[in-house]
Amino acid sequence: MKHIILISCVSQKLTIKSKAKDLYISTLFKKNLEYALSLNPSLIFILSAKYGLVELDETIEPYDKTLNNMSSFESKEWAELVLNKLRKLTDLRKDKFTFLAGNNYRKYLIPHLKFYEIPMDGLRIGKQLQWLTKNTKKENHCLMLHNWFDQCKKYSFPFDKNKIPENGIYILFEKGELGHSTNRIVRIGCHTGANQLPSRLTQHFLNENKDRSIFRKNIGRAILNKENDSFLEKWEIDLTPREAREIYSKSIDFEKQKSIEKKVTKYIQESFFFSIIPVEDKKERLYLEAKIISTVSLCSECFPSKNWLGNYSPKEKIRQSGLWQVNELWKSPLSDSDMNQLELIIKQNE
Repeated sequence: MKHIILISCVSQKLTIKSKAKDLYISTLFKKNLEYALSLNPSLIFILSAKYGLVELDETIEPYDKTLNNMSSFESKEWAELVLNKLRKLTDLRKDKFTFLAGNNYRKYLIPHLKFYEIPMDGLRIGKQLQWLTKNTKKENHCLMLHNWFDQCKKYSFPFDKNKIPENGIYILFEKGELGHSTNRIVRIGCHTGANQLPSRLTQHFLNENKDRSIFRKNIGRAILNKENDSFLEKWEIDLTPREAREIYSKSIDFEKQKSIEKKVTKYIQESFFFSIIPVEDKKERLYLEAKIISTVSLCSECFPSKNWLGNYSPKEKIRQSGLWQVNELWKSPLSDSDMNQLELIIKQNE
């Protein structure tokens, strides 16, 4: 019995003629391929909406086509082309087939196969990425991050701005939240302006202006949603632009908004504490911040408690990731070399 892995194509592609394994550039495709290769199967094929069954080293042109908007007739025709090629290269009744592909790419193939599996059946993209990371990785980088950051110096409110490094990445923890048998990371952030880390943290912990801190805004969203408060609609309005203030000011109860800001402040000051990784270079800060966010969000072994406030967030990505943020989730995680670089930074600042 041979083991055959079938990976569906994706919309994100290079714009030039390439080998199939290189043409598709989405994080999901790359992680599907990484997982497939780690299994050391007999054969790996890509299910291409345009070319049918494609071998990894086959050179093909980029295209804009998907089975997701094809008619049943077109999908069946496509499936028959794939099956004809599979019959020449495999035994449909004796070989085992693993699908790393959505339902539209497999539904007319499966009836012709005797042995098959769909390991991520029913999982949404974020959960698929987590599953792939868990089942492919050699080391648990998220576990290592939690251990490193938890051993760093902790800051909590009230903190002395003058003792905060001017440039770096902050790692937020939240009381009652545990992961990897230690304090669970609930947010990763940094800053773009030079020497602005103390100011950024002040915006989160002290300045009562949700339009200057997306973190504050997300906390407020969860509080309002938990209380089933209709003011959530007004809380969403960004009053930073002058035009927005002119349009919406008369319709907003600013006393109510002020009271919500105070709830947010109280919750943040009483619930959060943080570590800091000093990083002077802006490009390096932003790179490591994004990679750390992706690494933590992809981990399937640390997750929020049932009582976590974020479970009430109207933002699905916050509920799904267990992190107080929506950007850089489930993308490319820290590599081994990134981990070595980060460990060196941490040790240099102990």
